[in-house]
Amino acid sequence: MRTFIHYFLVSAFVLTIVSCEHELPFNVKDNPPKLVMNALINADSLSNIVFLNLTGKEHMSHILDATLEVRINGDLKEQLRPLPIESEYVIPQCQFRVTSKLTPGDVLRLDAITDDGQYHAWSEVTVPRRLAEIENIDTLTIQLSTSGYTSEYLRHKITFTDLPDEDNYYRLIMDTRLMFKKLNDNNEIVTNEWRNYNFIYREDIVLTDGQPSTDDDDENGLFDTSKNIYGVFNDSRFKNSTYTMTVHVPRYLFQDIDDRPHLSAKIDIIVRLVSITEMEFYYLRALNLIDSDSFDETINEPVKFPSNVNGGIGFVGVSTEVSRVIQILDEKEPSRM
Repeated sequence: MRTFIHYFLVSAFVLTIVSCEHELPFNVKDNPPKLVMNALINADSLSNIVFLNLTGKEHMSHILDATLEVRINGDLKEQLRPLPIESEYVIPQCQFRVTSKLTPGDVLRLDAITDDGQYHAWSEVTVPRRLAEIENIDTLTIQLSTSGYTSEYLRHKITFTDLPDEDNYYRLIMDTRLMFKKLNDNNEIVTNEWRNYNFIYREDIVLTDGQPSTDDDDENGLFDTSKNIYGVFNDSRFKNSTYTMTVHVPRYLFQDIDDRPHLSAKIDIIVRLVSITEMEFYYLRALNLIDSDSFDETINEPVKFPSNVNGGIGFVGVSTEVSRVIQILDEKEPSRM
């Protein structure tokens, strides 16, 4: 019996692709456990997590003793030991925190080696180029119908220019951050923070892969395909040129501020345009299918995830990004006598 191994990466957001020669399936009975290494590394951050596990017939098992070696352009930068498990309620997982600085064009290599020498898995990936900038964001409040209901949305038209003379792969993240301060039962000031990444992209020809739609289309099931949950796209429709992307963020996400007593409130939308590798593009497209309402594992073919890990399985991605902040609300805290 052939078994497909599906694995997921858990990171600052939680996410996990395969070169053709690393295609899974394989027969579990005929294969010993394999080292699983997963990471989505943001080159603009100095704190990135790499996850390590072992495959199993029913579920992945935990690695206790291992070392992660971090090399940049062939130079050893870090030799890391697993982070301590922070809580007994957290599922044990071997994690390493990488703090090395990365720049576009750097070749990052990660080597994971267990202390008993039984397992050694490694991955090598080149940091992609960063977009020059987000040139303009035009924001407008409009009425939009979704699922048969009409409500207010913020329409964002985001303009940027493709990196020239190469095939490029991108991801759009609409990061809505709501933060407010209030008094608790002990009359102490506490800060609450809430984040959301939902946005509607159905009118955009690039994010819909050439199939823009309306609410009527969605209701009629005319485009019952996988959703672009992770906002990935390539430059095939605007290569070497400037493009304006259209997305919508619902205003009802902000109503929580009005419904709660508060001293101050702040709402920002951080528009992030992320340059990703080709393999990460295909990996996230596979996740789009798995996480889509249109996918039914009982009737659909198993989804194959790419892997760029040698001596084991898993996926290591590296990205760069540019961003701009849209300030929606900034209610200052009144001075307290």
